[in-house]
Amino acid sequence: MSAAALALSALPDVYELPPITTEVSATLPVAAPVAFAAFADVAQTPRWLSVVQSTRVLEVDDRGRPLRASFLARLERATIGYVLRYTWDDSGLAVAWSTPEGASVRIVGDARFLPLSARASLMHYQISLELPVDSGWINESFSGNAAAAVASEFREHLRRLA
Repeated sequence: MSAAALALSALPDVYELPPITTEVSATLPVAAPVAFAAFADVAQTPRWLSVVQSTRVLEVDDRGRPLRASFLARLERATIGYVLRYTWDDSGLAVAWSTPEGASVRIVGDARFLPLSARASLMHYQISLELPVDSGWINESFSGNAAAAVASEFREHLRRLA
C-alpha cells in the first residue's frame, strides 16, 4: 500500500461521527404568534443567525411560508450548503425541518413557541446536526450548544425588531 493510501486509511470516517444534538428553552420578548411569524420568515435568517451566510426560498406553501429553502452556512474553516424541508403547525405555533434523505449534511430540528403573556413567549428549540467534517470545523459558539446560540441570536433579532 502506498504511503498516501495508508495515510488516507488512517483518517477517521467523518460521516460516522456522532450527531451534534442540542436543545434549549428560552424566553422571548414578544408574544408567541409574533415570534412564530418572525421565525417563519426564513429568508431573513442571515440577518439574525451569524452562521448563515445566505438563504434562498425554493418553494412556498399557500400562505407564503417556505416548504423548501437552501442555505449557505459559514463554519470555522469551511462553507457548507444544504436544503431544508419545512412542516408548519399553525395551531401549535410550531415548525419542523430536515434535510432530504441521503443529503451529505443531515439536519433535523423543530421550534415551538408557547405564550407566557401578551408580551412574552417561550421558545423550545432543538436541532441535530451531522456534518461531513469533524467538529473542529464548527464555529466555537455553535459547537458547544447550537440550540442555545440560535435562541440567543433570535432573541436579539426580536429585540431589534421591537
